[in-house]
Amino acid sequence: MALLVTALVAFAFGFIGSMPLTGPVAVMVFSECLRGRHGVALRVGLGAALAEACYAAVAFWGFTHFFSEHPAVLPVSKGLSALLLVGLGVYFARWSPGGDSVLEPEGRAAGFLVGFSVSALNPTLLATWSGAVAFLHARQLVHFTRLGALPFGLGAGAGVACWEAVFVGLSWRLGQRFSLRAMTWGVRGMGLLLLGGAVFSGMDFVRSFQR
Repeated sequence: MALLVTALVAFAFGFIGSMPLTGPVAVMVFSECLRGRHGVALRVGLGAALAEACYAAVAFWGFTHFFSEHPAVLPVSKGLSALLLVGLGVYFARWSPGGDSVLEPEGRAAGFLVGFSVSALNPTLLATWSGAVAFLHARQLVHFTRLGALPFGLGAGAGVACWEAVFVGLSWRLGQRFSLRAMTWGVRGMGLLLLGGAVFSGMDFVRSFQR
């Protein structure tokens, strides 16, 4: 019963935490939906969900212990994240519905792999799931055991995946009701936010070496 509660709590965190359209995966899913490529958008979201499931499980098992033994992982991931966000930010800041996509339509696995790799290289998720675990530990909302890392990760990944499916479904049903021009500028605005995130990731990368 305790493991089921752990999985359900993680599901809620994953579902609700994925709602803001501010991360690189959200922008990619949104832009592919605007192109009418809802299947590709869904695979991007599912790939990201798998990466978040891994991060959530690691955070539950012992985020601080893991990175104390592997101190180089976090700075390197911040540097990679900054480069990735710059590329995606520039692309989406200049995005247009008729332009080329970053994903090839004929590669069925491409969307999944891109969604997974973008989330896997995003150090923000490390901090996010660490904060969620710290919140749960402080309030004793779940029973903490090493065995609980598996259902916590699975629940978190399922929550992210369900939100991505809901979002793609809503975009498919309601997308025609909104101005394409307005949604295009929405994607470009989110691209600028990604460039801002790249700046902060780059600053964290530099500061990690200064320390």
